[in-house]
Amino acid sequence: MAALCSGCRAQQVRYSAEFDVSSSNFADSIDIEWTDGQVYVPVTIGNRVYRFLLDTGSGQTVVYEDSPFLSHCSEAGYMLAHDAIGMTDTVRVMTMPSMTLGSLTLTGCQATVQRRALEGRKFDGIVGFDIVCRGFSMKIDVRQKRLVLTDRRDFFDGEEGFEVKYRLNFHVPYVPVTPFGKYTEEALFDTGSRQFYSINKQSFDLGEEDQLQPLGQQVEGRSIGRHAIGNYGAEPRGEVVFLALEQLRLGNFSFTDVHTVTTQGGSHLGAAVLEQGAVVFNPRRKRMRFEPYDGGTACYIGNRQLEIAFVSEQGMPVVGLVWERGVPYQQGFREGDMVVAIDDRPVRSIAQFNGWGFERGRSYRFTLRSPDGRQRTVSWVRLPNP
Repeated sequence: MAALCSGCRAQQVRYSAEFDVSSSNFADSIDIEWTDGQVYVPVTIGNRVYRFLLDTGSGQTVVYEDSPFLSHCSEAGYMLAHDAIGMTDTVRVMTMPSMTLGSLTLTGCQATVQRRALEGRKFDGIVGFDIVCRGFSMKIDVRQKRLVLTDRRDFFDGEEGFEVKYRLNFHVPYVPVTPFGKYTEEALFDTGSRQFYSINKQSFDLGEEDQLQPLGQQVEGRSIGRHAIGNYGAEPRGEVVFLALEQLRLGNFSFTDVHTVTTQGGSHLGAAVLEQGAVVFNPRRKRMRFEPYDGGTACYIGNRQLEIAFVSEQGMPVVGLVWERGVPYQQGFREGDMVVAIDDRPVRSIAQFNGWGFERGRSYRFTLRSPDGRQRTVSWVRLPNP
């Protein structure tokens, strides 16, 4: 074991965003896919086009143990990697074969090899924030369904919007947000997260203590459980606060009526922000600009509160969190319940559950097994998010 560990240390590699690009003085517009609250980009490797998630919460390119092109990558060593909820692990690092993104060919790109945090997801890899750390300005516009990359310093300077300075931590961007009162915290701008916003529980506690007046109706409830999932497992079980924020401020712009929950991991501002405006990253000035599609200084969100969340235990789907004021709780779901069947069809794994494809508005009959071994059946309808 000592010899094995010594060998691993000898192969440790450092983070690098130094890869070669086929063009200079360029501005490239790349078609993107905006599906189910996520941004996907086409990446060509060899003669085949693959589907990659665009994830600003990932410090670099990611491939998976089941990625079809993994055999074309070359081993580079090992690296200590951090996931979205603060857990760490030592992972393999590979050098990617040449990748074509739009009209740009990237050569020598470094990638970590990860196992899938949520099995059943239908994409082949991740394009991370290393493309910005490399020095390229980037604009994500899901209304126009395009990603713009450029190495020109002033390319986006004539555009209007609301700028904030971002800070790099583990090579990903953190921006200042104000969830209530005058309390400001840092949140990872994370297009890999579907949630609009989630706030770290310790940060929430500090902010709540700072308020001269109680948050009142902005607190919709408290429960015990977990909902956030990183590359290396679910977050620890703990108190979760359900919030209805009157406004969430990003610089001088406000998002109003934002429903969210606390998390044991870091605070995140997720991909749902892209539904309200385009986002531009300027790596030279370390600035992020939010450009609202409809102008103005505020927009209404009115998203639905998280009512239920499932996590994996021993490879099976388990209720990790359920809101006591939500419909699933009223129908009988409880934290710790394992899903063993849906509409009398056995559920054999979390991957099968994630790929079930629940239709909005349709009723499903869940057979649940409580931690004490008792089984019961409850109904659930997936409601559309307004």
